[in-house]
Amino acid sequence: MAKKKVTINDVAKHCHLSIATVSRIVNNLDYPISEKTRKKVMAAVEELQYTPNVLGRYLKQNQTNEVGVIVPHISNYYYSEIVAGINDSLLHSGYSVLLCDSYRNPRFEKKQILSLLQKKVKGIILSPSSSELSWDRSLISEDIALVTVDQPIRLPSHSVSTHHEEGGRIAVRYLLKKGHTKIAFASAPLTARKYQQQMDGFLRELRANGIEPDPSYIRMSDSDRINENTYEFDIGIRLANSLSRLPSPPTAVVCVSDTMAIGMIRGLKIRGLRVPEDMAVVGFGNLAVADMITPALTTVDQCMRNIGIKAVEILMKEFYTPGLPLENILFEPQLIKRESA
Repeated sequence: MAKKKVTINDVAKHCHLSIATVSRIVNNLDYPISEKTRKKVMAAVEELQYTPNVLGRYLKQNQTNEVGVIVPHISNYYYSEIVAGINDSLLHSGYSVLLCDSYRNPRFEKKQILSLLQKKVKGIILSPSSSELSWDRSLISEDIALVTVDQPIRLPSHSVSTHHEEGGRIAVRYLLKKGHTKIAFASAPLTARKYQQQMDGFLRELRANGIEPDPSYIRMSDSDRINENTYEFDIGIRLANSLSRLPSPPTAVVCVSDTMAIGMIRGLKIRGLRVPEDMAVVGFGNLAVADMITPALTTVDQCMRNIGIKAVEILMKEFYTPGLPLENILFEPQLIKRESA
């Protein structure tokens, strides 16, 4: 016969106390209780092997001590770094993370938001799958704190990102200083606004230096769904092949991510080309793996871990002081010089 589950009522009867008093002690609420009574209750909890109904308690309070985090794809090292920053910051805060993957699908992103709201999370940190949302801000009630990371959305929310356009300019500025004028740009489809911003910076810096971009050097993949786990790497290989086959190939290329840049290096090597001697390569992200490959990747640091940390900082301020003016934080990117350029 199954053992009867011990309830808070059993603990109260055992201690000859009210359920309310036992609840305050078990839930560690800020309420004046004598130390003698507290020890009596905690001893009974241990003796009776009572397990508090944490979920029930949170649901009665109408919120849990959980933060929902939604990213386009967790297997992408870029988003893993942002999540690492979030986890590091929440580790000792008393809050836990519910991590969701939108799989770069705006409709599935909306479904994940609804799921988190049903779980009564206290806040949501969202890395949008696209600048074209399938939902509006009214979907999330005002008592749920919302912070977007990586790229802002066209709706009222706190946001933390990197100055992506400046990152594009930094990459071009460095390559121009190295003597390159035939510079290509390689990207996944521009569904993510950050890629568009990187390209805007790339084009503006070239034109600011009197160079009209060659249209054949601006390469966008026509698909980002070959293999979800390696799609940026695969794009890099394919675009390396197409750029190197041009009648007058570029001498340098800026890729929108480190993963794509690593694919670019791999694709160029397959074609028998040397990096950086035949073509210099610059990435975006400054992932740990960028320093592990040969040649080590020159890249634009996009401060991903710091983005996650800052998002949590804003979220915590919103928890304790709701209705704060919306913050739009932009980290300044930095060029990390290595061997590929």
